[in-house]
Amino acid sequence: MKAEQILSKLKEHFNNKGFNIFKVIESKEYDKHFNVNEKKTNFIFKDSKSIILIGFSGNRFWNVLQEYLLINPGFKTSSENWVDDYTKIVFKQSEIHFPQNKIDFQFIYPFGNDALLLDFIKIGELAGIGVKSLLGILLNPVYGTWMSLRGAIISNTETDNYDSPLNDFDPCTTCPKPCITACPENTISEKGWDWKKCMDFRIKTETCSSNCFSRRACPYGAEHQYSEEQLAYHQEFVIKSIKKLDL
Repeated sequence: MKAEQILSKLKEHFNNKGFNIFKVIESKEYDKHFNVNEKKTNFIFKDSKSIILIGFSGNRFWNVLQEYLLINPGFKTSSENWVDDYTKIVFKQSEIHFPQNKIDFQFIYPFGNDALLLDFIKIGELAGIGVKSLLGILLNPVYGTWMSLRGAIISNTETDNYDSPLNDFDPCTTCPKPCITACPENTISEKGWDWKKCMDFRIKTETCSSNCFSRRACPYGAEHQYSEEQLAYHQEFVIKSIKKLDL
């Protein structure tokens, strides 16, 4: 089976499960941005040739996840993090689309023990998913910041159809930047997002416990914003994770 056929089946599989972001870049294009070997894909996976990036954009994923939770009530009650655990299930299911003994691969996630292995923002930039915004996350011409990168598949397979960056997209330069004034703690500036100041504020108060005013204020992708329920879930989970780390 040719690489293009495998990628097509993988894309269909993930899309059916709510993951509509599917991009592929050459491993060497990613690796050349790092001088430290530990950050390069060959350090993680020998003979790395390609990185397949999986994620979701817009609000369709949440609807698919809710259907899954309805059908699998046991999962809903036993899982501490629906999104991460569901992601792992769907990735595991994708293994059937890799021909046995012909293609080697490894799953890497931006959470759990894998969290620091790959720079997912850099992969997203190289794959053309978006450009880095003042909010510290990627911004897409259509979906704005309403995206989530859920995992990567590093593989020794190659394709002739690699994705490329959005070289002509520079939204924040000419934008009036309502994200800056929308933040109640002034954690967004022309220099970007003050992560520590943001987390300190969110831990101490309930103001942003279920919403991000700056993210909502961005004019890009307004029609694709997460529902109140979905954004509240993500906001609350971040704070739970930070409290566990005791930073």
